Amino acid sequence: HFFAFIIFHHLSSPFCSLRMSKTASVQQLLAAEKKAAEIVETAKKNRVLKLKQAKADADAEILKFRQKRQAMFETFQAQETSSGDEGSQQVMLQAQQEIAKLKKVAAERRDKVADLLVSLVTKIDISK
Repeated sequence: HFFAFIIFHHLSSPFCSLRMSKTASVQQLLAAEKKAAEIVETAKKNRVLKLKQAKADADAEILKFRQKRQAMFETFQAQETSSGDEGSQQVMLQAQQEIAKLKKVAAERRDKVADLLVSLVTKIDISK
């Protein structure tokens, strides 16, 4: 009984209760610290998940934009190619018309040009 009395007296003494309250406070601090660490870790994981999701969303938007621009480019290229064919055909037609005009003028003036060339070659100016 004596030991039980000493233990009971020791536990009920102010020093023991102070020591127990310090231990309880330390335990509370450790528990709060652990909970805070868990909250921070959860926040970090959520942040990483949100960043990954934002990157995936941005990649999807970029892909949609790229596909839209590619379609616009292909449409433009098809229009330019077809109009380019029409334009080159028009240029070829104009060139053929100009060639025909030149051939007609040359045919009309062939005799005059031949006479002029013969006269220039056969006439020698000896006065110089």
